[in-house]
Amino acid sequence: MIEHDASLVHGDAINGDEYAPTTVDTELLAAFCAEGGNAQPDRMTLEDAARIRVKRESACKKLDGVHAEIARGEIVIAIGVLGGKDAAKNGVQISALHDWMLHERLPVGWKPDHTQGFYQTYKMAKRVRKRMGEIRQQSEKSVQS
Repeated sequence: MIEHDASLVHGDAINGDEYAPTTVDTELLAAFCAEGGNAQPDRMTLEDAARIRVKRESACKKLDGVHAEIARGEIVIAIGVLGGKDAAKNGVQISALHDWMLHERLPVGWKPDHTQGFYQTYKMAKRVRKRMGEIRQQSEKSVQS
């Protein structure tokens, strides 16, 4: 299990604890799910994931490069596996992602329709990283205006 600060559904380490909590923070999960669906109704897309990662990271301690990459990879893998072969384009149903995050189980009736390999995950994470950079730049420009 890898846990880190700025997790989408787990709180940050507190009071000098070495590790962040591993129990799901239901308020973070609800906020995460509520922020999806902007690009496509009822679906969490890579665009949503990028925007949500930027928001979460801005509210937390700064992640080092390794943990930032892990954080992007976690959401990309979940979208890629649960969303099916077209997940890079269409995302995943928010309800499926919610169940996965809360209960750590596959949605009822879910069946794999593709192999989510390292290269596909890398390409998706690269898109999220690029979009996160663009979102941060836009935010900085609006603050300066």
